[in-house]
Amino acid sequence: MTFIQPFVLWGLLLALTPLIIHLLNLLRHRSQPWAATQFLFQARKSSSRMSKIKRWLTLLFRILALSCITIAIARPISSGDFFLSFSSQNPEVLVCILDRSASMETNSETSSISKRERALGAFREFLAPWPESKIVLVESVFEEPCFIPNLEEINERIYEHLVEGSETAASLPRTILKTLNWMEETQVGSAEVLIASDMQKSNWIKEESTDLLSRIDRILQEKKDLWTLKVIPFNSAPSYNLSVQIEEVRRNGETLKPSVILNHKSLSKQSGKIDIKGRINGEDLPFSIELKSKRTKWSPEFKLNQNKKLGWGSIELKNDFCNSDNRCFFTYNKLSSSSVAVRASNPEIGVILRSAAQDKDGKPADYLSRQNLNGEKVSSFKVIIHQGEVTESDSEIFEDFVKNGGTLVLFPSEQSNPIDFSFLNWNRVEEEEEIDHYSVRDWSKENNILENFADGSALPLDYLSIYKRRIPNQGEALAYYRDGKTFLSKFTLGNGLVYAFSTLPLDSWSSLKDGFILVPSIQRIMEDSSSLSSSKGIICGSEESKQIFEYECIDQPGQKIPSLNAGIYNVNGQLIAVNRPNTENDTETVSLSELDSLLPNTEPIEKINANQLSSLKRSEIWTIFLFLCLVFLLGEAILGLPSKSRVKK
Repeated sequence: MTFIQPFVLWGLLLALTPLIIHLLNLLRHRSQPWAATQFLFQARKSSSRMSKIKRWLTLLFRILALSCITIAIARPISSGDFFLSFSSQNPEVLVCILDRSASMETNSETSSISKRERALGAFREFLAPWPESKIVLVESVFEEPCFIPNLEEINERIYEHLVEGSETAASLPRTILKTLNWMEETQVGSAEVLIASDMQKSNWIKEESTDLLSRIDRILQEKKDLWTLKVIPFNSAPSYNLSVQIEEVRRNGETLKPSVILNHKSLSKQSGKIDIKGRINGEDLPFSIELKSKRTKWSPEFKLNQNKKLGWGSIELKNDFCNSDNRCFFTYNKLSSSSVAVRASNPEIGVILRSAAQDKDGKPADYLSRQNLNGEKVSSFKVIIHQGEVTESDSEIFEDFVKNGGTLVLFPSEQSNPIDFSFLNWNRVEEEEEIDHYSVRDWSKENNILENFADGSALPLDYLSIYKRRIPNQGEALAYYRDGKTFLSKFTLGNGLVYAFSTLPLDSWSSLKDGFILVPSIQRIMEDSSSLSSSKGIICGSEESKQIFEYECIDQPGQKIPSLNAGIYNVNGQLIAVNRPNTENDTETVSLSELDSLLPNTEPIEKINANQLSSLKRSEIWTIFLFLCLVFLLGEAILGLPSKSRVKK
């Protein structure tokens, strides 16, 4: 028997209060011999013995009653074989949901055991009190319930692929919902569900999470008397952590320059120079870099001495408190010419854009017809410049084009309410009335598209005059108007890039058709796309990675699989870089109170600490001690009743 509030047991000392009071009362009376009463005491000697027994029994009942009240307040919990246990029968199913995201591989400064390994240890303690219940393990990668015969077999090799570390992200609401739906389909009766997670917000709160959590809320409300949901949060963070990720890879001749982002949580222990190991086609290359801020951008150079058209590389940091974010991988392929096509609703705009996108020989860009658009023709281009509205099927074709490594440059439609792309839309048309025109105030000179010329002079964006504009709603702003709104934005979609302008090269819209901004920006986008590697890369744990069944691991042959581990894989003769999701670099966590607010109709999710797992058997027996207290008080009352002879007199 254990106690939820063991500190209350100090109150047992107060149960001795009746005994102390009784002894103090005895000290107040002193015996004085007196001959006249000597014979009276002898006459009542027999009745006095019975009176003393009653007094001591009354005193004992009072002490026991106070002790029972103290134990009831301490909330005793019995184990399954405790003789006072009046709990219900063992739960039919015990469900353990394991968060296997990359962030669960974090350990602490005092222990080399990862959060995932600690979670497995917590599951063992959780399962121990119920040896007769069925055990089901669900993990966040494949999300398939798996029956485990007994507790000891959770570490067997046959289940290794379900409990080993991974470099994936997770969707805990989706995993929980799939588990509850499976429990409904299999008609599970009573069940205990325990979730072990580091509560990383990106794995709990996503765009689709609100709908998923509302469905979870409905199911739990219907099963509130049968199913209980508990969470063990492993949300402690290390004092510092350094992570690395690849943004893009560019090739100029025989020089390869990946764009690398280094993120670290604290500079207290990670400051100054750090050593980094680069690899290109299996050859190790040492680098050293100075960390100056929490987010450092770095572009190392790799010389392709072997003149390889296709190859791979990696960036690797030294081990720290989370090794799963210390590696990133990339591939590269041969240089390709930047073939460009223009598709415009307004013919005048089409002529201007084709002229701005002419090649080095002065040939204008190809014209892409607005009729009979097909994905095969679109995929033959490297850059597509589009102006105007699109149909739903056109939007899907262009989305596939970008995701497969293409570059899409978009200009808004002249119509008031056009059909926009599924991945980008513009606000309504704004026309300047109070002043002569809108003007561009600031722009990112570090970006290749808007950087200064070779002689150091700046791109004359501030000389533009804009009379009408439509602000794009997606992407990172590369240039701003004076009122802070976006003039040009950029964002990544799959393996490609999307640029979105906010105005048109028409006299009624802006002075963009003059060419001093339009031509250099379009030419730079074309040059940038030709150097951008179009080698395929996918996210570890994505549906695409789970569909790869025949592969060869290149960086560590025979040791990894693409659905669980980042690395370089040969799939059907093509090199593919598999990297962990960038969301796993996030350190923000979600609290149980936030989750409870999204589950308004169910009982609040119970938080279980690791040191409470030994008392998870649901058998609180405080009511037993409350009944015993009433019995002892009733016994005291009966002993205090006068005898029948005394009542008759």
